[in-house]
Amino acid sequence: MYPVNISPNPRVAKGSSLRTPNSRSRVIAFLTLPLILFTAGCQPASGQAADEQPISLLTAALPETLNPLAGFDSYGLGKINESLFTLEGEQDQLPNLVPLLAAKEPKISADSLVWDISLSQDIKFSDGTTFDAQDVVASYQAILDPRTASPLAGSLENLESVSAPNEHTVRFKLKEAQVSFKTSLLIGIAPAELVDPAKPVAESALSRTPVGTGPYVVENFSSAQLVLTANPNYRTGPVQASPVIYEAAPDDNARSQRLATGGFTGTVLPPRLAHSFAGREGYEVLTATSADWRGISLPAEHPFTSEPEVRLALNLAVDREQLIDAVLDGSGRPAYTFVSPEYGRNYAAKATFAHDPERAAALLDKSGWVESEHGVRSKDGAEAAFTVLYNPGDTLRRDLSLAVAAQLAEFGITVDVRAATFDEAEPRSTQDAIMLGGGDDPYDVDTQLYKMLHSSYPEAGAYYDNPSRYADSEMDEQLHIGRTNLDPDARSAAYRKVQQRYVQQPSMLLLAFLDHTYVQRSDVSEHWNTSSLLLEPHDHGTTWGPWAKTHEWTRKQ
Repeated sequence: MYPVNISPNPRVAKGSSLRTPNSRSRVIAFLTLPLILFTAGCQPASGQAADEQPISLLTAALPETLNPLAGFDSYGLGKINESLFTLEGEQDQLPNLVPLLAAKEPKISADSLVWDISLSQDIKFSDGTTFDAQDVVASYQAILDPRTASPLAGSLENLESVSAPNEHTVRFKLKEAQVSFKTSLLIGIAPAELVDPAKPVAESALSRTPVGTGPYVVENFSSAQLVLTANPNYRTGPVQASPVIYEAAPDDNARSQRLATGGFTGTVLPPRLAHSFAGREGYEVLTATSADWRGISLPAEHPFTSEPEVRLALNLAVDREQLIDAVLDGSGRPAYTFVSPEYGRNYAAKATFAHDPERAAALLDKSGWVESEHGVRSKDGAEAAFTVLYNPGDTLRRDLSLAVAAQLAEFGITVDVRAATFDEAEPRSTQDAIMLGGGDDPYDVDTQLYKMLHSSYPEAGAYYDNPSRYADSEMDEQLHIGRTNLDPDARSAAYRKVQQRYVQQPSMLLLAFLDHTYVQRSDVSEHWNTSSLLLEPHDHGTTWGPWAKTHEWTRKQ
């Protein structure tokens, strides 16, 4: 959740997000950022037809590792290492999780504690070896093994064991019922022979030379570029869209300028920069809906932000629509809770905060934070002031932080906006607020809510999980019902209660769900049958958007 600039988490810090430094972040940063190109000498000429040149993408950052056990290819859309299930759907709704390496839907025991997965047969890894149940078992056991220090371990905290009843079946045994466990079956699978449970994932050879069942293999991987080419052993034959080249270009403005000079297929950009290409000949702007939120933690040990009345007042004082128009250039929707409208009946439409400056001021006055003749609020000699930290490489988080600071200044509240890395922010998280991003695994509402609101966090996870240390027994009870109850109606009712309770006593200052904006050469659609956009998670970038499923692209005749 912390301010990251790439695709998700120190879970593995992905490049485009400010969310947490957890499991997928740094690995998936790759996802959140535009990708790489060969080299200047290999760059295709701007006049070359789209079907005659490689898919060349500018990215804000390249992944630190290609190891699926460290979080790479862990969202069900792995280009190198495939998962048991994958994503299928449209961008205005939650994707369906459908079988990929699995042969069919899971067979789940009556108590929901045992999940049996039948595997597809006759699938081979790119090195020619056969895929079977031992590969799945070895991959998941390695993530669970503390010796591997896998950043994905936290997402499998409810997994008790994984075993193989036979070579084509995998059995997952859970500690307690978890309806959302299917989202844990989106992790990329590596060959058992190359998995070493005694070695940290950061030291594995899979970090540089992964072997998978996916449509692509690695031709080149360096600090400057990642080049993927068609896997000759892929089960349906070599894909047509090859190579796919990702070139690092960390600066947003520089990336925009390089795209404008020609030779690149596309990139991901902040909304204002992306929209500057609208109407420009030769380019199209594509927008993907996401469950990717931005919000500010309100530290529980700070004398100002720790007060429930203050937290509520801040949520009433902020004008979210103005933030979206001014900072996101309209590419977003207000966020009041961690649940977006795409969750259907799990979404509580009335769980919102009205922009109510008068009530906000009255709450502050009532709680003793009174405005002086100089326009500054204070209480018992302490000023109504706090610091917001943002990832120094993320201009969007910076601009949101500054805009919030400007709005709150009108209420006599001083907000000091400062840049801070993940390492710098963690020890300060109980005293300083942090501009965070979330929605890492948004394919079940449980993954949006549990770690952010259950009182067992952050102790049970990382500092960016429930960073404001929210604790409420009724909230815990409803979250547990939502996680474990097998009745869909009971789950939905519990999650709506969670949101309704949250807006009465908020833990954070949630601001917006982002729309991810991409720019692509317009001649791509003239020469290729491309794939549709999906509802995107916090992690995004050039491995998402219009290029999420390049393996499905076919040339037009």
